[in-house]
Amino acid sequence: MSLAAVQQLVDDLVRDSDQVISSTQRDDAIANALARYSVDAPRRVIEDVSVAGDGSLPLPDAWTMGASRLVSAEYPIGRRPIAFIPPELLDVRATPSGEDILLLAELPAGDAVRLTYSALHVLDAGTDTVPVAHRRALAALAASDLCGQLAAQYSSEGAPTISADTVDHQGKSGRWRQRQRDLAADYAKVVAPAPNDRAKPAYAETVLPSRNALGGRRLFHPPSEWPRS
Repeated sequence: MSLAAVQQLVDDLVRDSDQVISSTQRDDAIANALARYSVDAPRRVIEDVSVAGDGSLPLPDAWTMGASRLVSAEYPIGRRPIAFIPPELLDVRATPSGEDILLLAELPAGDAVRLTYSALHVLDAGTDTVPVAHRRALAALAASDLCGQLAAQYSSEGAPTISADTVDHQGKSGRWRQRQRDLAADYAKVVAPAPNDRAKPAYAETVLPSRNALGGRRLFHPPSEWPRS
């Protein structure tokens, strides 16, 4: 699905018959929704890089400073079971020129390391990295933003002189606000389910006696016997 298809889907979800929303506002809402979606469901990328002459690892092509996170580094590539560089030997650090991957192990220059990392999603005329199952949810998030703008627009406009028009004006604001909430909920159902207080697990606290039914000590140390520093 191209950007044009997502734009059409957002238009269908909003149905701004009065044409209050401009195409620029719509495209900004899509860009903001894509940024939010990239946080909620980051894209996972697998890319091979070569160890540099100084023993460091270059940043992969799709890496975005401040947004990407390193998941794993496979080395040597192709082993079964898969061999990974221990996480404690890798560190992504900030430098004056950006970020780099500090490799705290000596590897031969030119050897390939397979990096798995998170990256921002891309949606433009030629590239779409949003999974099919999440495309409508992304459009719903953008449409929710636009519905909020419409609700604010109608609530902030001056009241009409005719009372019947005033009621309709206020009703429009309320309907767009409800539409905003509905679309945001549609997104959350698919991508980022909101925590439900009613679904919290039940639990109970109890204090176990220090001895079992046979008079022997249980398999734990009572507080008084924990090692002291």
